[in-house]
Amino acid sequence: MKIIIQPIGHIDKDIIEFLMQRISSIWDAELSSPRDIPENAYDPDRDQYDGSLLLKAFPDRGNITLGVIDEDTYVSGLNFIFGLASGNKALISLKRLRPEFYGSPKDEDLFKLRALKECIHELGHVFGLGHCPNRRCVMHFSNSIEDTDYKDWRYCRSCADV
Repeated sequence: MKIIIQPIGHIDKDIIEFLMQRISSIWDAELSSPRDIPENAYDPDRDQYDGSLLLKAFPDRGNITLGVIDEDTYVSGLNFIFGLASGNKALISLKRLRPEFYGSPKDEDLFKLRALKECIHELGHVFGLGHCPNRRCVMHFSNSIEDTDYKDWRYCRSCADV
């Protein structure tokens, strides 16, 4: 099954090329043309986009769609999300993966690694993996950016064997 990488809104070319190169080294992947951000997904009270509504707006192509957005996202019950997956659709939000979001200096390598981890994590959910208790596994739940930084970008042995 092919993974369609779907930019949503304006996404920097460097990060999309990086993710495309890394994901296509693991799975069959192709880059889709950017799509506009669905207006109905924006919640002005929160100044965030509803990740569930963003996922629903993806066309069902019969493949896996991995959306990439550079906006702050949430789902009901959570203050924010780094990513989300449901069925054959996944989404990552770049906004909170940037070191400068937390007041740290810009670090493109760290930013790209965080984005890769979130892609691999959300695609793991698409492939049927749940959250892993191993804090180093990419499938471990990230409650904070520190959790994301601590874990590897790869699946642990248990998750890789599923």
